[in-house]
Amino acid sequence: MLKTVSSSTTGGDSTVGLPSDFLSIRDFYIDQNPRQSLSYLSPSSFTRDARAAESGLPVFYTQKGSEFELAPIPDTSYTLVMLYYAKPEALSDSNTSNEFMANCPDALLYGALLEAEPYLMNDARLQVWSQLYQNAVSALAESDNTSEYAGVPLTMSVTSR
Repeated sequence: MLKTVSSSTTGGDSTVGLPSDFLSIRDFYIDQNPRQSLSYLSPSSFTRDARAAESGLPVFYTQKGSEFELAPIPDTSYTLVMLYYAKPEALSDSNTSNEFMANCPDALLYGALLEAEPYLMNDARLQVWSQLYQNAVSALAESDNTSEYAGVPLTMSVTSR
């Protein structure tokens, strides 16, 4: 569910729209040499920061509604790169597959069976479906956790300026 998108700032405009399928951000930086990471500030901290009214190379961002607001306000066009979690496409008659259908169909099946329980009137298989659903969700969470840094040893680094 991770996607990367690039967009450009406009000089004098502090806002950049969010992708339509945006859920949450993973990484956000200005694509220049060297790359300039943007740091998140809560909306209230962002509003109180004196640099929110200045002009220059953005250093901070906050999310306000369907936009990111940058501070300082970009003084020219910068290329922004965002790595974010995207909403999966909903299943429908015309869209018969999505990320969940491809990667964890068992969780969808057992979740649907659990949701159908009120219509099945206390089906004796409910406990079996519940356990199979929990197993599928646990396996998915474990896969997500182990793939986060798969094949890469964790190291500590010191950043210098």
